[in-house]
Amino acid sequence: MPLEEIRGSFRVFENSLRGSLQKVGFEHLQVGCDCASKYVQDIMVVAGFSVSKSTSEADGHCCRLEVSDEAGSTIYIKMKRKIKSRESTHQVCTRSSNTITGSETVAMSVAPSYTYTPLNLVKGGTIVNLYGAVKFFKPPYKCKGTDYCSVITIVDQSDAKLICSLFNVNRDALPQIYKNGDIVRFHRIKIKEFSGQLQGISSSGFAALTFDGTVGTPVVPRTSSKLFTFTDEDRKTIEDLRIWVASNLLNSAVAAKLSGIQPPMYFDLTCQLVGKAKLDGSSYLLKVWDGTKCPFLYWKVVVREDDFEGDSVLIHRLRNLTVDVVVYDNHVQLAKSLKVGSFIRLYSLHAKFQSPEDEPDVSYLQFHLHGGTTYGRGITSLPEGHADVEDLKKFLNSVDLMEDESSESPSEPENAYFTLGSCSEGCQQLSVTVLRDHQHFEVTALSTILNSRSPQPYRIRAKLRQFEPEKLHQSVKLHCPQCKLLQEVPDGSELDLILQEASATCPRPDLQNTSFCESVVWDTENQGQRRVVIHFVKHDELLQDPEDSLIMIEGGTLEEILKLSKKFKGIIPVRAMEDDLELLDLSAPFLWQGNIPHYGCKHCSNPKAIASLSPLAAQKDPLWEPTTIAQALGLVPLEYVFVMKFMLDDGTGTLNVYLMDCKDFFQIPASEVLTNNIFQENIERIMNKLCPSGTNLDDLPWLDCFIKSYYVTDGREQQICYRVFDTTIAEDV
Repeated sequence: MPLEEIRGSFRVFENSLRGSLQKVGFEHLQVGCDCASKYVQDIMVVAGFSVSKSTSEADGHCCRLEVSDEAGSTIYIKMKRKIKSRESTHQVCTRSSNTITGSETVAMSVAPSYTYTPLNLVKGGTIVNLYGAVKFFKPPYKCKGTDYCSVITIVDQSDAKLICSLFNVNRDALPQIYKNGDIVRFHRIKIKEFSGQLQGISSSGFAALTFDGTVGTPVVPRTSSKLFTFTDEDRKTIEDLRIWVASNLLNSAVAAKLSGIQPPMYFDLTCQLVGKAKLDGSSYLLKVWDGTKCPFLYWKVVVREDDFEGDSVLIHRLRNLTVDVVVYDNHVQLAKSLKVGSFIRLYSLHAKFQSPEDEPDVSYLQFHLHGGTTYGRGITSLPEGHADVEDLKKFLNSVDLMEDESSESPSEPENAYFTLGSCSEGCQQLSVTVLRDHQHFEVTALSTILNSRSPQPYRIRAKLRQFEPEKLHQSVKLHCPQCKLLQEVPDGSELDLILQEASATCPRPDLQNTSFCESVVWDTENQGQRRVVIHFVKHDELLQDPEDSLIMIEGGTLEEILKLSKKFKGIIPVRAMEDDLELLDLSAPFLWQGNIPHYGCKHCSNPKAIASLSPLAAQKDPLWEPTTIAQALGLVPLEYVFVMKFMLDDGTGTLNVYLMDCKDFFQIPASEVLTNNIFQENIERIMNKLCPSGTNLDDLPWLDCFIKSYYVTDGREQQICYRVFDTTIAEDV
């Protein structure tokens, strides 16, 4: 905001602002600098701050405002009298005049001084600033939620280590680490204890810088932030860490050129991407080169020309120098986003020999980047100007392509070109599913699984012969995560009958307008003496906007509840009993949100009076989520799940496998399928893709699945069963 506008705003808000500052203890604000204002009668405005819980009794308040250079924080002060400005030890504000006149507004940027904690002195429950060298890292990868995650182990001269888990919705906002030995600076990282071990977790205000850890390279910070502090003291800290890293930190990762690999092995490859192609929903092709020639017969993947992206003329010239890398599962999305011509680093790339089915006596070298993040497996796009990129560019420019084209290549025989599976179109056989974890497991034949009686996990590749139930809406059940009970979802007629029986109880006028509710009684027209009572839950003695409000209804029908659910955040059906309101029988939902009813388990729940919601209503911003409401009312909420039986066939045997899943397999929430026609159509379309009617087994698509075997007891007999886990339908399906 411009200073002139701020001056005008002060005249309007001066009195209320002063009171607010005094109320929150603003005079105790700790910003790591001398802000020139020491008196409550001075007016202060802070822009670009975050609110966090106080970590020290010395703060004088349960909360504190945090300002930082990374956040672009600015402090505006309006002086009420003439004072002499003192030169701050942190040089927060420098002015040409030594005097600040009365009623003058001053804008000061924040330039705090930071204290860094050695790793051997960090303690749980604190927020600290750290320097460290990277001993191990996983490149940023997509979590199961909306965030990206990066796991980093850092060490320092104290010989201590700290594992840090960092999260951000923006992948580029996570530390830009390219190899072990890089140096990181973390500001405001939270230290927690987990299973007896301290861990670092990114929290509000977290910021990071990364530096090359090689002695003698330029000290240039890598960060997506445009605002950060960097002093001569920081430079000295980095130089000291570099010297320590050079003699104390061994790089466990194996970096290799294509000409120097010794398969089978896992290694890191720095290379240029010259082409890419989609193979199926769970794999992607990257065609790369590093300027050297692989000395072995190696595998080349056949893809349709329309699916391939890259300069065909250049690729033909480089045909003896490029290799095909197939990346799987969670790496596919990042592989798709890579630009042809960019420089990349593949971490924990697997080089192994394998023979095609029709040539068992001949082995070809294959390159795979398996799914998962074990051992730091992943892909990073290296930026222009990076030292390794500049070195690789120089080397690639020096390669004599004319000489290479005229030389004999060991990879040229026609039979070096083959695919992962036999397919009449010469393409890789499709897998319509993707593993979300356990990608390091080898595929096990179903015949082997059928002969094993011990419960254990398996990775399988099979086809879907048939499934039950055929009417897909019947696959949605209610499941208790505590007692594991499965039950049918009541239909509309059952719900209406339950609500009608509950409406026979007359509302109690004396229970209306309680301390946290405001009630309204409605007399229904042409329905005898039926009365409906709506209890509006208040927040801070006030009613919220309808879309944020929780209401309770006595005597309402299913039709009335569904109409109200379109306007209000949540609806709880209740009845009046003795001195309080209580839930209906747990055959009925304890909550409606939208048109989705939420149920509680009859066996595991211990229902409480509706008054138990009062503490939730008193919270600053009550969210009225089903889980929090259930917890307050003593309920164990049931979850909507898909329950299906698959008959799988891989050519060696058939296996009946059960699916019980909330939303991950179909990427559609089971809770919404029964009330959403579009979701029902999507489920039917997916199942028609997996198991089209009237199709021969040979023409069915492959499913990569992770399953677990387990025992169930039926009377006195034990029976082994199998269930699908950590598997999802591919995006293109």
